[in-house]
Amino acid sequence: MRAPLLLAVGLAILIGVWIYSGQLSNHDGLIAESEKSEVKESTSETVSRNISEGLITVRTKLLIAELYDRFVVVRGRTESVRSVHVRAELDGRIIESNIQRGSYVKQGQVIAKLDKSNREKRIAEAEATVKQRKLEHEAALELNRKGHGGSLKIAEAITLLKKAQAIASQIEKEIEATNIRAPFDGVLEERHIEIGDYVMEGQRLATVVDQNPILVVGQVSERDVDKIINGASGEVKLIDGKVLNGHIRYVASQADAATRTFRIELEVPNNDHSLRSGVSAEIHVKTSTSPAHLVSAAALTLDENGVIGVRLVNPQGLVTFHEAEIVGESSEGVWLSGLPDKVNIITVGQEYVRDGDVVRIDIETDSPT
Repeated sequence: MRAPLLLAVGLAILIGVWIYSGQLSNHDGLIAESEKSEVKESTSETVSRNISEGLITVRTKLLIAELYDRFVVVRGRTESVRSVHVRAELDGRIIESNIQRGSYVKQGQVIAKLDKSNREKRIAEAEATVKQRKLEHEAALELNRKGHGGSLKIAEAITLLKKAQAIASQIEKEIEATNIRAPFDGVLEERHIEIGDYVMEGQRLATVVDQNPILVVGQVSERDVDKIINGASGEVKLIDGKVLNGHIRYVASQADAATRTFRIELEVPNNDHSLRSGVSAEIHVKTSTSPAHLVSAAALTLDENGVIGVRLVNPQGLVTFHEAEIVGESSEGVWLSGLPDKVNIITVGQEYVRDGDVVRIDIETDSPT
């Protein structure tokens, strides 16, 4: 009798434990559901959802279009406007070369001299011959006037005189060619000779570069080349921050075969010769002026097709997406074109709404975002 009693008590205990465990399970489920609800509510709060009205609150900014200057920006470098290798016109020995490289030279300034050799003796002989031929020509004319000489003698005298004058002129040119002169105002960039060197005709003696004005050259893409015209004003920003003004003097009519880009040259005054060749620079060429809006880059978004633009809100809170084109950048944001003149742009919360949504509006009144 005692065994059945113990069995009954054991069964009662097991049934009680089972019932109690079920209640605990239900209680835990209620707690989990409560936690999920709190997380969901917290997420909703991050986008400022108004529970009572069922509307999302977004922050907006009212903007009016401003005139914006569009520029084509090209990376480039400074370059000398011209560079010439000065070469010997005669064979000879260098007897003078006192101009140091890096020195500024004027057009026509002697930068080196060749030995005249026997040319001074030859010119003296040639000049004497010219005098003799002149006398012979005058004598032939006098005889002809007196009837003692024919026209043949006169023609012969003229021929000999011209020949003597040509020889003298050639020797004079050779003597002048012994003076190696600068072809234009510029800098003696390289000097390839020293006193005592014997040079041959055509040998390179020096390199002179002209850096006033100086050029800033760059390569423009196929898309932008038609926007740039000769004579257009431009601005140059050097790597050291210096800003210079100039004008476009050349736009290539044929693309580079390798890069499919077009060379442009912007001419900049360099009267003090402070600008050097080979310095990195950025060319800004104004192409047009049109209305645009300055907005924070954070306000940009994409539509379902991946088109970039902004979300706008009308006075009734209706959201619409509007495609826009980025036409410039600044430290305050980006410049957009293609928008209506006056717009109310969503600056915070645009990623949580879509076309046709109605929202609550919190308009910014402080500084631009």
